[in-house]
Amino acid sequence: MKILPPHKISGALFDLIHEARQELVLVSPYVNLTHWKQLATAIKAAHARGVRITFFTRHEPNDLTSKEQVEALGITPQLVPWLHAKFYFNETSGLITSLNLLGSSNSNSIEIGSQLETAEELKVLRQFVQQYLAPQQLGQPVKSEDKRFDTQDFSQVLIDYLKDEIDKACVVTYEPDKSLSIQALRNSFSATIEGFPNQFMMDGIISGREADRFKAKQKKHFTSPAVRYKLERGNAGYYDAIQAILIQPLSNKNFNRLMSAEKKQLCLLIADFLRAVRAFKDDY
Repeated sequence: MKILPPHKISGALFDLIHEARQELVLVSPYVNLTHWKQLATAIKAAHARGVRITFFTRHEPNDLTSKEQVEALGITPQLVPWLHAKFYFNETSGLITSLNLLGSSNSNSIEIGSQLETAEELKVLRQFVQQYLAPQQLGQPVKSEDKRFDTQDFSQVLIDYLKDEIDKACVVTYEPDKSLSIQALRNSFSATIEGFPNQFMMDGIISGREADRFKAKQKKHFTSPAVRYKLERGNAGYYDAIQAILIQPLSNKNFNRLMSAEKKQLCLLIADFLRAVRAFKDDY
């Protein structure tokens, strides 16, 4: 893998697109090529010569710019909630970079990139797509093993997942006020969807002493880029808590009415938060 300075990144990207003969995978959360006509032309040319193009971009319910920009290229976008990764590859080479496919990023931002140099590195990137992106994209046919996300209560789906992945003794209850209460890893948690635009929040109970060291230990344990973390001090008999707020809004306030991709992602995020809080509490 070779590190690329800012002035060589766009050149490597154009080489990758122009040299594609069989496939081209573009992963960019944000897309706007209105002022980057040369790149739009290169992608259209690849599409016209029969290259199979898969274009992943971020699902933004309140901002359809990226989706519409990809569609304007004659390509159906693969929409992925909470997408933050940026990388690009064809059948022989790849590029991992901080660069979104935005004219402003190309002309104004200081970016960094790394060029893949071996077939093994490219294989790992393909595996990333299959493991992390393909299962989360919206609008895909529901597989038989995933039908439970549409037919079962989310609390039941979640408890099955947490028992398999986190704690066989965990308990999940869905309260009348539409909040989830979770007992797992010797601790209490809650989750809810509130306000506008449908903000998902999780709380993990901690002691006063643990709250005192949250600032010093936060970056070590709470690392998900999809989530914003903060300390909530309890008062009037309430416990202190670590709160995790999902940056991307959800499609509904009711857990059972969320899309399958959102339910899957919440299972992953909740499990990650439970592990992180437990590790934080054990880190004296």
